[in-house]
Amino acid sequence: MKSALRRLACLSTGLLMCHTAVAQLQGRSVGDVLKELRSQGLIFIYNDQIVPATLRIEVEPEASHGMELAREILAAHGLTVSEAAPRVYAVVRNSTNTPPPRPPSPPQPQNAQLEEVVVQTSRYVLAAESIAPKNFLTQDEVQAMPRLADETLRAVQRLPGAATNGVSSIGPIRGGEPNETAILLNGLRLYEPFHLKNFYSPISLLDSRLIDGIEFYSGGFPAPYGDRMSAIIDAHTIRPTGRYYEAGISFFNTSALAATSFDGGRGQALISARRGNLGELAQFAEEDFGKPDYSDGFARAEYALSDDTRISFDALASGDQIVAKREAGTQQARAKYRNVYGWLTLDHNWSSRLSSRVIGSFTDLVNERRGYVDQPGQRTGQVKDDRSFHVAGLRLENSWDAGGITHRFGGEVRKLWGDYDYALDLTVAPNYPFPGLPGSVTTRRASPAPEGFENSAYWDMRTTLAQRWTVEAGLRVDVQTYDGTDDGEQLSPRLSVMYSLSPDTKLRAGWGRFFQSQGINELQVEDGVSQFYPAQHADHTILSLEHAFDDGFNMRVEAYRKYYRRINPRFENMLDPLVLFPEAEFDRVMVDAHSARAEGVEVLMQMRPRGPWSGFLSYTWSQVTDRIGTEDVPRSWDQRHAINLGVTWASGPWTATLIDSYHSGWPTTVLPLDPVSGVPIVDASARNRSRLQDFNSLDMRLTRTFLMPRGALDVFVELTNATSRENPCCVEYKARQNADGSTSYQRDLNSWLPLVPSAGVLWRY
Repeated sequence: MKSALRRLACLSTGLLMCHTAVAQLQGRSVGDVLKELRSQGLIFIYNDQIVPATLRIEVEPEASHGMELAREILAAHGLTVSEAAPRVYAVVRNSTNTPPPRPPSPPQPQNAQLEEVVVQTSRYVLAAESIAPKNFLTQDEVQAMPRLADETLRAVQRLPGAATNGVSSIGPIRGGEPNETAILLNGLRLYEPFHLKNFYSPISLLDSRLIDGIEFYSGGFPAPYGDRMSAIIDAHTIRPTGRYYEAGISFFNTSALAATSFDGGRGQALISARRGNLGELAQFAEEDFGKPDYSDGFARAEYALSDDTRISFDALASGDQIVAKREAGTQQARAKYRNVYGWLTLDHNWSSRLSSRVIGSFTDLVNERRGYVDQPGQRTGQVKDDRSFHVAGLRLENSWDAGGITHRFGGEVRKLWGDYDYALDLTVAPNYPFPGLPGSVTTRRASPAPEGFENSAYWDMRTTLAQRWTVEAGLRVDVQTYDGTDDGEQLSPRLSVMYSLSPDTKLRAGWGRFFQSQGINELQVEDGVSQFYPAQHADHTILSLEHAFDDGFNMRVEAYRKYYRRINPRFENMLDPLVLFPEAEFDRVMVDAHSARAEGVEVLMQMRPRGPWSGFLSYTWSQVTDRIGTEDVPRSWDQRHAINLGVTWASGPWTATLIDSYHSGWPTTVLPLDPVSGVPIVDASARNRSRLQDFNSLDMRLTRTFLMPRGALDVFVELTNATSRENPCCVEYKARQNADGSTSYQRDLNSWLPLVPSAGVLWRY
């Protein structure tokens, strides 16, 4: 049965390289094997005394690649590795300085427990070294992925449940709006974690060279996470243990990183900087679209006060400045953004069973936006939009292993205050954009200054029952006081259950209620909203089955349903989302749904490295609709079918990855035509009654690692949308003069990104 399933897995992924033959390593030099692993991009630092030329592999190792193989062949000689930097390892003697015996591998009993029991559904771990069924991609695979502008979150978009357009670095997750996803870095929530956020957020503040691992919850996340309804992205930065340096340049950015340790290894320090090159690239464009510039920097210092106490300080800062133009400069937008995050973390182990973490933080956000439109005879207008926000927070986290029950509990207090200064003046001439439409004059002013608190507390417990059952339950309470409304306390119960059918097969189920308040920085003054809406909530129900096949194949099948209630109104542009001045467009509408429902089935098949090959295949069927009046209207990112197929080949210094992303066409609006004049009629009730063509993007990346006298040099080339497929995104109605002198209106489609090439180098030593 397992053999048949394995053959089916090979065929379903399209990877016909499912052979098991590997080169024999017994009798070979340990140093030679480490050098071969270096050709994969792993750098090992050692001397001839630690790893002499006579050191041989005495027993054929079970592992066949990567760090697992390195650790196994070194452990047999009393050696291990200490990570000095990403993919840079120092070979050292283990604590006992004696070679540990290699025990036999008896069959694992069915009631054996892993060190970490993952109970939650919808959890994926990026950049983990173990090959448990819960993992999706290792860090090396993430780095090998095609990712436009070296964007870390492109990896998340390859996971089931994510809706992608090829431009934004984050999209809707399981039908939710993009702002329903919380992004955390080293324990701190980032309020505005994107560059160029008013221009489709193409790049996040998470520099791919800084990120060591990401936990991604596409739903059903536990009680320590809150105030979001859809997903959690919890990222952690690297922690180099020695001196390490990087310098890189690509079409999209220039970056540098330095790390060191001090005081005998008790302290570590890391600093990095990144600057975008998009402004320079824009000079070579055939048309003047403007000039985007962005930069960010990160610093971290960590110190061990004692064996049980560590303190660290993190700082993240970013700055953006963009000038964007359309229609020969008749429309312009200028924006400046500045984000600063600083947080101090204290970790203390009271005992082997009880530990605490305290995080004190301060966030400062400043946004300035200017918009201009000057189309004589059609419309003229301008907007001034200045916003600033400040958040001071204190968070306490505790973990207590009370024998058979593990508890996590804590709370957080945030003081928030902000200022809005918004002004809009817009004059639209009659008959624009279609004959028969009346003219209008819009004047809007808003200057609220909200101030108050966000408070939360949570408790979460996990226990194992009857050996095969593991239960995790939690309760969370949230309160906001800056919105001027009496919304009461939001109680969020959570429950997850795992049943081990066998050591290789696990069944998980989860249910929970997830509230989301409107953030202090999310007041929609641009659309005439001057008060915060009450907190929304969604109920998640999730069921998943995981199975680990022989020879490194894993499969997950997961079904989910989200039911939204108390939905807040949102504003959308029906025809074209890629506009510079959204509130000035004629197709701007309010979507006022009283409830919504998202449901789907996701299948993920993974093939871990087999020789030079690895890959994955995912398929998702899903739908998400808003209940408006008595009708169910698809959301603008509803996609019934989505497929992601990825294949990676790594041999010697070469790594090549191809990923094909497909999803069915998103909903769009076709304006009805007046039966007499043939002029389009602006009718919001026609919204999302049609669909665009299907989306498909083939992306590829090729990397060659050169070993240098000092360190290594990675050289890569990359193609996004390599086939230059036109994936429609936007609708535009244009007047056409007919031969008989009459006028007709043609519906034109514009596309997402065309073929986008990139290349770059990274020196690490």
